Amino acid sequence: MPIWLQIVLGVSAPAIACFGAYISYRQWQLGRYKLKHDLFEKRWLIYATAHDAIVLFLNGSEEEKINQFKDLKVKIVGAKFLFPPNVCHYLNDIFNRIYDIRALEHNIQIGLEKREDMIQEHKKSYKWLEDQLDILVEKMKPYLELTI
Repeated sequence: MPIWLQIVLGVSAPAIACFGAYISYRQWQLGRYKLKHDLFEKRWLIYATAHDAIVLFLNGSEEEKINQFKDLKVKIVGAKFLFPPNVCHYLNDIFNRIYDIRALEHNIQIGLEKREDMIQEHKKSYKWLEDQLDILVEKMKPYLELTI
């Protein structure tokens, strides 16, 4: 067997192995990107629901508020499987604050005692909720980025 053929055969096996390793690496990257994209779609629904709940609570009709409030609670339950605990706690804080504001509005309307205190608490909670539109983006952004 000529020497050049032995060299070609000796080099071809490692070259084929390197090419196979490269293809495997690219498949792994593709799988990672697909997982990230699939998680993005599910996480985006939760983000959009939380955002819409805040916006509709601040500006929506009573029926829209109730429907979005219920939808937010359903999405928070699913968020436990898609986000770390700190984000889930944050979403629960938003939900609880909306609930508290609704209770304060009800108590203010029926005129319970300490009305001025309730009005001040309502203003404080309402302002907190308004601020959450920007904070929500910052909290969710690391989990919604599609860059590799």
